[in-house]
Amino acid sequence: MSDKKKKTKLGRFLASINFGKAADVVGKLISGNIPGAIAAISDKDNGLSEEERAYALQVMKLDIEEMESVTERWSSDMASDSWLSKNVRPMSLIFLTISTMVLIYLDSFSENIEVGEEWIELLKSLLLGVYIAYFGSRGIEKYRTISK
Repeated sequence: MSDKKKKTKLGRFLASINFGKAADVVGKLISGNIPGAIAAISDKDNGLSEEERAYALQVMKLDIEEMESVTERWSSDMASDSWLSKNVRPMSLIFLTISTMVLIYLDSFSENIEVGEEWIELLKSLLLGVYIAYFGSRGIEKYRTISK
């Protein structure tokens, strides 16, 4: 199962029923193409039963609500007078990106450095989570602006 599918309840559900287009649907959802994700799930010829389709749409609604609540929290952070609350997301993104580049550099050019697999997995999970949250929330914000 790809990391993208693991990030949402919808992705976990679609993967559990071996839905072939799960990554595509979740990618649309995360990137803010909510109408595209809804259309892919609602399509009668996608191989889902009526019950699976209804459940998937319900789970998608929960994922959207969760993403919107994160966006609301971030909006309130931006309205705050605190420098740290306004900059923690970009600083996390920069730190994790630099950490990844340092590990890639060390792994590529040094024969003596060995980074444990568990640290690589942790960094990968954190980096994917931050990138998806940071850039995916932008898509949801755009969708909300357009839909109003």
